[in-house]
Amino acid sequence: MGVAMKRFWTVAGVAALLSSGALAQVNATSPAELPPEEFEGREFVDSRGCVFLRSTFAGEVTWVPRVGADRQTVCDQTPTFAEAEADPEPDPSPEPVATGKEPAPAPTPAPRAATPRRPALPQADASGRHPSCPAKAPYGQLVDTALGRPLVRCVTSPSLFLPDYVDGPLATTAPRASTPARSSGRMVQVGSFAVPANASRLQSRLQTMGLPVRSYPSRGLTVVSVGPFSSFGQAQSALSQMRGLGFSDAFLR
Repeated sequence: MGVAMKRFWTVAGVAALLSSGALAQVNATSPAELPPEEFEGREFVDSRGCVFLRSTFAGEVTWVPRVGADRQTVCDQTPTFAEAEADPEPDPSPEPVATGKEPAPAPTPAPRAATPRRPALPQADASGRHPSCPAKAPYGQLVDTALGRPLVRCVTSPSLFLPDYVDGPLATTAPRASTPARSSGRMVQVGSFAVPANASRLQSRLQTMGLPVRSYPSRGLTVVSVGPFSSFGQAQSALSQMRGLGFSDAFLR
């Protein structure tokens, strides 16, 4: 084999190694490093910029990759934890020499400006129309969320307002039309699994407990939920039951 042919195969081998390394980074199946134990977020971006989602099963937390429409791990994002700042250099100025005189009193610090409060969300007008809602669904209702802050829920008619929030602390000022009582249809999302077999085992376990269970694919994961429940109280009871089983990330939908 000639020198030129040897050089060609050497270059081709190096290129193959580099491309396989890049593909491994894109198809990362586990974080480059785990977040601290006290981290409670549902999404974590490792030092490579790849996104991972929290999955809790039987009290054990697993970080599964978030995949895009191309079935590849979503990367090139800002890491959740930036690198620690370098220790500041020591002050080279010499220590003060005692002169026998009493030091001058320290100046009184200026009062700190009050931290501006986040403005409250606007309320709907008397007809139920909310300024934050689009023309297609102009009626808005303030509802609480799992994040602990209210959000505006936009609907096409005031009759679609959630009954659990009407006349409550987050209710809008819009009058409701008289409509027959209906089921709220609330669900409790228990967890999302990258391995379908794990989702199937959980679904069988919940079915043996007499719970209505549903599962469906979402963004490359299998989501397991229980419900629907006819009232908010039943859904809240099921949520407490799921968290008691170790699914601390379960939430109402």
